[in-house]
Amino acid sequence: MVFQRLEIGDSSQTAEARRRAKGLASANGFDEVASERVAIVATEATTNVLKHAGGGELLLGISRQNGQSSVDILALDRGPGMSEAASLVDGFSTAGTPGTGLGAIRRLASRFDLYSRRNAGTVLFAQMTRAGLPMECKVRIQGVQLPKPGEEVCGDQWDAINRRGGGSIVLADGLGHGLHAFTAARAAVDAMHRRENLGPKEMLIDMDLAMRHTRGAAVGVAEFDDARRVVTFCGLGNISGRIVEPGLPARHMVSVNGTAGVAARVVRDFSYPWPEGAVLVLHSDGVRGRWDIGEYPGLLSRDPGVIAGVLMRDHCRHTDDATLVIVK
Repeated sequence: MVFQRLEIGDSSQTAEARRRAKGLASANGFDEVASERVAIVATEATTNVLKHAGGGELLLGISRQNGQSSVDILALDRGPGMSEAASLVDGFSTAGTPGTGLGAIRRLASRFDLYSRRNAGTVLFAQMTRAGLPMECKVRIQGVQLPKPGEEVCGDQWDAINRRGGGSIVLADGLGHGLHAFTAARAAVDAMHRRENLGPKEMLIDMDLAMRHTRGAAVGVAEFDDARRVVTFCGLGNISGRIVEPGLPARHMVSVNGTAGVAARVVRDFSYPWPEGAVLVLHSDGVRGRWDIGEYPGLLSRDPGVIAGVLMRDHCRHTDDATLVIVK
């Protein structure tokens, strides 16, 4: 689930984006035709960033949900922005080009969305499945995960369990960076899958026991009930969780002091209302916590991939492992 990050500064990155995207698709079971669709989308997204913003970054990753997998593409820039409705019409262009790029991406992607603000940049999200069809899921979950620059593995790990009417998410931030942090965080995720029916508090206690041989991790476990519209959260350490909805202050979920696997003297869970239209956001401390969703008009109505991309673009520290998960 870790994303590859490619800085886009000149046209030489277009071929690299295509190569990486097609290789990622092929390595995850996409056939030649499906892999070529992924390559085209990555090429068009990169070209769009160069032409309309002069540069930015491309994120490429794999998502798995309900036994399905996809290649996810995020194109991030801080350029002049664009008119979203006009830009998706074939033939529209602000750069003197044919203007078919975004229209082509929308046609080829299984899921597509973008968010753009005048003088504040654009975030484009495209999800590609093997069959070209959207993933079947009532509750949409999207994560974006980046390792600390210079590290080969990410010391953050997350995963989700989908159940009828809801599910659970674990996000673990292993102490430090690199392989030992990854091992600690991965132990939490593996423990979740061994006992998937536990509630958040019991699950975190079980994770604490499973992580005793590691350096430990900050861990947050969220269980969401789509029928009752309730989120139950249990956290140890600096995993941030909040519920945000348009026009209202965010509800910050409580994570108590401690480290799973090392110091977990007190473990408590808390329940919070999750109204229709509200979005659950979890992130590690590689993402700055002082973001305000009110600064992004209309963002909560967008695809979870776009929400994750905007927040990661603007609030990633780039000095630590960083993970951000959106549930909508």
